[in-house]
Amino acid sequence: MREDRSASGNARMSRTSSEDARGDRWVQAQLRARGRWPPPEGPRVAIVGSRRPSPYGEAVAEQLGLELARAGVVVISGLALGIDAAAHRGALNGGGVTVAGMGTGVDVIYPAGNRVLADAILAAGGALVSQFPDGTAPRRHNFPARNYTMAALSDVVVVVEAAEGSGALITAEAALDLHIEVMAVPGSIFSPLSVGTHQLLRDGAGLVQNARDVLMALKLGGEVLDDPLATPQRLGFGLRKERDGILSHLSDVLALNAAEIARKLQLPIAEVLGRLTALELDGAVRRHQDGYVRALRRGKERA
Repeated sequence: MREDRSASGNARMSRTSSEDARGDRWVQAQLRARGRWPPPEGPRVAIVGSRRPSPYGEAVAEQLGLELARAGVVVISGLALGIDAAAHRGALNGGGVTVAGMGTGVDVIYPAGNRVLADAILAAGGALVSQFPDGTAPRRHNFPARNYTMAALSDVVVVVEAAEGSGALITAEAALDLHIEVMAVPGSIFSPLSVGTHQLLRDGAGLVQNARDVLMALKLGGEVLDDPLATPQRLGFGLRKERDGILSHLSDVLALNAAEIARKLQLPIAEVLGRLTALELDGAVRRHQDGYVRALRRGKERA
């Protein structure tokens, strides 16, 4: 969705190359950075969404980040929990470069739990960028400005999951103001996390079912087939199911969801979901509340 706010109907406008250059130079001149800056030449895609996504949304963001990075796209996100962190992880797993736009100083990692992820971004040739001075602590009013900067640095903004009023919608709104393409991933009609993305789709955002949809919007792809996101290749269970390392991180009573397990083990959420499914079929784990616990087998030791 590239909307010309001065036009009516479905009129669309693209930035000219001179507008791109002026805008890019202006944004980059305002930023402080750690790591490689500016990033390598090439297309840039922002992937944004909920800080509390569903396992589906987190898996989609991670796989999109991976496939786009493999195609040479610089993946931009906000280093927040949830969709942002998944997009960064996916880009790193794809051997690509990813940039984190921050609502703090570049020397203040927020949330602190993403410090390992921030270090991995820098080690892979990416960057942490911010328009705020070093030492700036996280403040609520900083993040809308951060979202605008992420949009300004991007050629396309992809929203994965966003509830009504989500900060990810601020990024989409900023992209529209800058005449930057907005795309969205459809979600479950039963989930409040789909309200924002489905509204974007109703308003004309591009539909994302696979990475080729995004590459087509960047004019990098060929024909777009109507198929879903590719199944993650890295589903190898490695260990035999009865010795799967996931079991050591589960208790008999306290349920953990797939996203929490993925963060603990630093694994792609799609891989964790696959392994949990295999363990559930084997009877080694069972669903409890909103997560998984270890199953006790009658007449046997605990799995």
